[in-house]
Amino acid sequence: MKTLFTLLFILSLSLIARENPFEPTNAYEEEAARMIEINEVEEDYEVEFQQEQQYVNKMYEKMNKPEPEVIEAPKPVKPALTEEKVQKMIKEAQKEVKPKTIIKKVIVEKPKEPQQVVYVKPRLDVTTETELLPFVKVEYDNDKIDIHSKYKVMKKITLPGKKKIVLDYSAKENFYTKRANLESTNFPKIAVGNHKKDNFFRIVIELAEVPENYEVTYDNNMVSIIKLYE
Repeated sequence: MKTLFTLLFILSLSLIARENPFEPTNAYEEEAARMIEINEVEEDYEVEFQQEQQYVNKMYEKMNKPEPEVIEAPKPVKPALTEEKVQKMIKEAQKEVKPKTIIKKVIVEKPKEPQQVVYVKPRLDVTTETELLPFVKVEYDNDKIDIHSKYKVMKKITLPGKKKIVLDYSAKENFYTKRANLESTNFPKIAVGNHKKDNFFRIVIELAEVPENYEVTYDNNMVSIIKLYE
């Protein structure tokens, strides 16, 4: 029994020794490693802080260091102008500047005379002759026109509101239409047209006014048209 009790006591002591709280474990080793790392970081930070502080101190000293004064060289003083020199300079300037003579050219324009427009009134006593065809001749002035032809007048035609007198002549002639501008106030134009198939030709006298203001007369182989005045 004593022997068994002794063995049990020795065994209990060995178990108690393994559960010693001061014995290093994995958790303890990890915490120790973390503390060592923290110390190393703090040491590195102190080194960087010291370097930065030294750089700041150097810059502060450099900024506060007084700069050497720059002494400018004295500018040369121009000699003062004396009255004699001023007079000499004025005389030289007067020699260089030559007086210019300005000649003004005066142009005298003559007043323009107003142009007079002369109106020449057509002469009433001047008669003009015009041969339109070998068998039609016209004599006219401003107030009268005479139409000469070897053929007789078939009829006289006037159209309402038209400033024309139409004369038809019985004939068998072959010709193209003939037109003419007359230098007459009351008889500005005349035209002769052929109607060969119907055996007549037509003379159209253009008037300045309506036919009612003209008188038409027949005399042998001549037709006269006269402007009527009140």
